[in-house]
Amino acid sequence: MSELFETYESDFQLALSEAKSKLAQISAVEGEQRKSYLRAIEGAIEEGQEVLDQMAIEVQNLPTNQRSSYNTKIRQYKSQIDDNKARLSQLLDNQDKHELFGNRYSDNDLESGSLQDQQRKQLLGNNASLERSSQRLKDSQRVALETESIGGNILNDLRSQREQISGARNTLMTADSYVDKSMRTLKSMSRRLTANKFISYAIIAVLILLIFLVLASKFW
Repeated sequence: MSELFETYESDFQLALSEAKSKLAQISAVEGEQRKSYLRAIEGAIEEGQEVLDQMAIEVQNLPTNQRSSYNTKIRQYKSQIDDNKARLSQLLDNQDKHELFGNRYSDNDLESGSLQDQQRKQLLGNNASLERSSQRLKDSQRVALETESIGGNILNDLRSQREQISGARNTLMTADSYVDKSMRTLKSMSRRLTANKFISYAIIAVLILLIFLVLASKFW
């Protein structure tokens, strides 16, 4: 995970450096070259934003206790992107005014803190706030889905355990019935053994009596 994040981080730094480089040089160019610079800045900022979004997605896949340092970096990078977006917006607005009114408006005019600039910054701030709220909502939905999935797994485990307990109870009841049958069989065998003993004793007594009778008949 950290290696993938570092790859995204490197791509982001390249895009941000490109945007900053063009922003630093744009005051020295005019005409079509200036428009080319503006397109290059806009493309670099969009690329940086896309990479930053990928970084945020990767961080969300991390365990909660590992996200803090990564989220701090993402907030810093987002602030840099927002600053460059604001500067680009000023330059685009200035470019439009140049095309409409000629050279009466310059980049410095837009950087003087006019009411338009304040309103633009406020709109950018509101947009950033909406993006953060949207991200928090996505995070909440993801957590809710994960919680629902965990709850489903727990219910499945409980259902499986209930089935195992029911099976064990049925097995116990079957074993209990076998024990009852065995006890009845043992009692029956015990009664038969006792009866056989009495029969054996009776036979022995009869034999002894016959022996005595035979002996007595010889002497009489």
